[in-house]
Amino acid sequence: MTEQAELPGIIVEVPSEATIASSANLAEMLSTGAAESSSSKVSFSSPTTTSYLSHLTTLPLDTLLSEPTSLSSTSAQLTNALTTLCHTNYKTFLSLHSTTNTLSDTLSSVTSSLTSLISDALPALETSTRSFGESSKSVLSERRKTSLVLDQYDKLHDLLEIPSLVESCVRNGYFQEALDLSAHTNTLAKRFPDIPIIVDVKAEVDIAIRSMLAQLLSTLREQAKLPALFKSVNFLRRMGILEEDELALAFLSSRMVYLKASFESVETEKKGIDGVNKDRDRESYARYLRKYIDVWREGVYDLVTQYTTIFLERTSSSQKTQPPPVVRTLLSTLTTNLLTRLLTTLKTNLPALRSDPPALSSLLTQLTYCATSFARVGMDFKAHLAPIFHEEVKSGVAEGFGEAGASFTRTVKASSSQSPSRWLVSASAASNPPTPPPEYDIETSPPHAAPHVLVPYPPIALYANALLTTLNGLRLLAPQDLLPDAVEALDNTLTGSCEAFLQLAEMNGDHGDREGAVVRAAAQVFGQVFVPFVRRALIEGVYGAKVRGDWEVSGRLKERLNSVDVLARGNT
Repeated sequence: MTEQAELPGIIVEVPSEATIASSANLAEMLSTGAAESSSSKVSFSSPTTTSYLSHLTTLPLDTLLSEPTSLSSTSAQLTNALTTLCHTNYKTFLSLHSTTNTLSDTLSSVTSSLTSLISDALPALETSTRSFGESSKSVLSERRKTSLVLDQYDKLHDLLEIPSLVESCVRNGYFQEALDLSAHTNTLAKRFPDIPIIVDVKAEVDIAIRSMLAQLLSTLREQAKLPALFKSVNFLRRMGILEEDELALAFLSSRMVYLKASFESVETEKKGIDGVNKDRDRESYARYLRKYIDVWREGVYDLVTQYTTIFLERTSSSQKTQPPPVVRTLLSTLTTNLLTRLLTTLKTNLPALRSDPPALSSLLTQLTYCATSFARVGMDFKAHLAPIFHEEVKSGVAEGFGEAGASFTRTVKASSSQSPSRWLVSASAASNPPTPPPEYDIETSPPHAAPHVLVPYPPIALYANALLTTLNGLRLLAPQDLLPDAVEALDNTLTGSCEAFLQLAEMNGDHGDREGAVVRAAAQVFGQVFVPFVRRALIEGVYGAKVRGDWEVSGRLKERLNSVDVLARGNT
């Protein structure tokens, strides 16, 4: 029934294919028999039975024949052991049986309950859970946000304090710290552009920075020295809001606001001008112009030096930074306008001081020093002063000569109805009018001292004093090129006076009487002493020129003097 495979020293029995086939046939035969026997409950398909049948097919015949006996013996032993076990442990088996029944009932109840739980309770619980989850999402979100805010409280607190810190820095003048905080805020806004709180913080910081901009610009409009202005401009540069040319224009505009306020404050000096009291008006104009020139000099000089230092002399660490061309143009344009404003003010107000040469001289000296100081910054304007003062001195001299001549003419006309001996000569000389002695030479007398021969003739003496007053004023401020105009104005005045004198002689008629002698003596003094003296006082006394030559009497004045000489010779 088996095949033996021999190996060195060992003999192993290996089931052959026939053996395996016979065990299968045996299982089928036993299964058939069991099926025919209705009382048999043995299953030949279980793994244990199959394994045992396979084992039987491997046994030798003698062992197979003794197998029933062995099985019966083993069965009896097992039966005895089981009987003994039941007798000795029946309580345990009863308890186990009861427990098993209870467990079976419990498992059935659990199975029923579990089925009810799975089919009924769990779906309802799941539905409720989902509903609760949906309804609690917002709460959980807020809770997470609250937890996150709590975790980041310190950082949020620092972030929210930035606007108030910037505002406090701006209010107290800590502009550097304010700019640093603004730069930090801008960095955060670039990194987190979609976070609302950062956007709001940046907006508040921008408002504070605009307030800082307004404060810095207002500093430029106030009275301030170069360091404060330089600091303000540097902060404006760091803010990056204005370009360099725009910043320069803002600086000049702001400083002009301050200058205009200073000029307006000077206008109060003119409040005493009423047009009634000329002396007081001249004092008011002189005081106004002196103060205006001082304010103009200080304000414009400071403006030029400040602008030059801040915008035209900027240097970097490595090389000099060239400012844009428009920055230089702005300064030249502004200084031209300011100089024009000064010259316009002088032209407008100097006519009120024409009759006050000391005031004109003082103002010219003040302006000359001012122009000299401005020459250091390239603004020497002395050449612009000469035409203005030349015109005013010319007008003042002509006005002084004209007033003196008009006063003499009025005196002559007002007294023409009276006897010449009563007003043309003094009372002591009325009986024997003095005449210039034959040896009297006007050329040898001092050009600045009036001849004594004029004293007996009060109208002529007063006329001479009025002209000398004008010449003394001219001596304080005598432009060199004014001499021709001054000589012409004096000759015109003297020509009118000669005509008035000739009219006086015509009105007195007969020159042979006593009154005619007075007129002829006065004519001789007027033509031979007074006119040469006052002309020499102007030409030689003021300008140091010689009368002989270009400045000799000519034209209408010479004609009128010849007529006066003819009148005077009627006495000889």
